[in-house]
Amino acid sequence: LEGARIAGYQAVSLTLLRDRRYVENARTWAEDIAARCRKVAVERTGLTEADFTIEMRLVGQDATLGPLETGRTVPTEVGVLAIVTAPTEPQAVEIAKILNPYLLHHALTEEEPMPTFAFPFSPAEMSRGAIYEFCLHHVMTLDNPMSAFRLEVSEVGHG
Repeated sequence: LEGARIAGYQAVSLTLLRDRRYVENARTWAEDIAARCRKVAVERTGLTEADFTIEMRLVGQDATLGPLETGRTVPTEVGVLAIVTAPTEPQAVEIAKILNPYLLHHALTEEEPMPTFAFPFSPAEMSRGAIYEFCLHHVMTLDNPMSAFRLEVSEVGHG
């Protein structure tokens, strides 16, 4: 037997970076944004940092394998996929909205002007709805693998 339950709700945003400095420093930029957003989200939503997650996947760099990625060439552009998981759908969307100005205008350093990046969609935040996790996995120990099943053979003939 297997079972699943709701494990939270997700909202996503996608930002596209083409500026060479930002592409080369996308991980640092994304981690800084996530850290800043976590603090603001705690203040605005009343959630604790343990109640929600902000995952930043760098599409075109390491979105599939994460730290296991071995190829380290610098791409022309990087898509930053922000995935917010929270206890309720409105909370996930609200945190994704808090991310919006950071994803659009966050500078690498405080000494440089505010950049502008691209959202391929408007509105930038998209609800993914509920996400699920396994909560039940039951195994039956048997002496004979067929003892859990009843086998019945019927022969049907023509005429």
